[in-house]
Formats: sequence, structure tokens, C-alpha cells
Amino acid sequence: MNPITPPTAPAPALALGPELTIAFAAATHDTLLTALNASAGDLDIDLAGVTDFDSSAVQLLLAARRSLADRGQALHIAGASAPVRDGLKVFGLNELLAPRR
Repeated sequence: MNPITPPTAPAPALALGPELTIAFAAATHDTLLTALNASAGDLDIDLAGVTDFDSSAVQLLLAARRSLADRGQALHIAGASAPVRDGLKVFGLNELLAPRR
């Protein structure tokens, strides 16, 4: 007889911030790298608490998305503050804000 395994809940979103700027790029990189190495599937990132957002954060998000895509996985932004939405719009990356499918 095969036991029925209940579905597992997705891991909670990784909250980043409040500052995603060049001044915090190394620490943010380390946090993302740890999360990528620990993730067995897609990675959800919560950016709702971000107050400062610059191009270094965009680079880190794109690198994380690329690393996940190489493994057949995806990056999902579970929440985005106004500075994040504005910053992604400036760089033409609104698709990063698409809802999870």
C-alpha cells in the first residue's frame, strides 16, 4: 500500500531590504546565494519592505533569475514596494513582477 503524501506548502518568501543598493550589494548577494543553494525549487522573494533600490539590486535579481532558469526553476517576486516597482519599470523589467503561475 502506498501512503498518501500531503502536498507541502511552498517555502515562505525570502524578505530582502530595506535597502537594496550598492552599499548593501555584497550582503544581499550572500543572502541570495544562500537561498539559491538551499532552494530545491522556485524562489519567492518579498521586496515589499524595500525603501531604497538601485541598479545593483537589478543586477542581483537578474543573476538570481538566470541561475534559477539554468536549473529549470524560476524567480518570483511575492511583494514589491513602490521603489522596486519604479526601479524595475525604469529598466524595462516589469515582467519580474508577473504573478506566480
